[in-house]
Amino acid sequence: MSELRKYTIEFLKVLADPTRLEILDQLKYNEKNASDLQAELKPRRSQSTISKHLKMLVDNNLIDFEKKDNVKYYKIKNNDIFTLLSNINSTVANINTEKLKDLRDVDIYDTLS
Repeated sequence: MSELRKYTIEFLKVLADPTRLEILDQLKYNEKNASDLQAELKPRRSQSTISKHLKMLVDNNLIDFEKKDNVKYYKIKNNDIFTLLSNINSTVANINTEKLKDLRDVDIYDTLS
């Protein structure tokens, strides 16, 4: 397996977690510290859980941080991530639309038979 494929797999695993996606959403427009993120995530997560997810996002170059008065403030490193997430959402919606259409067609066929 190529190195690029390994990085791609790891990147997709990072994006596959709901908490990390929520963190990215929270950081979309403003930088925030871990306490801010913890307060805004629903359901509320522990500080250690938030820290674990922030580390994964930093390690995978999705977010960065700046220390201000001994507090880390996190921000999006590259806004292209939101274009990618939007494209993924559109693709998933299209795939599921086709599945639902196929199921409706089967239901109609069964009803007419």
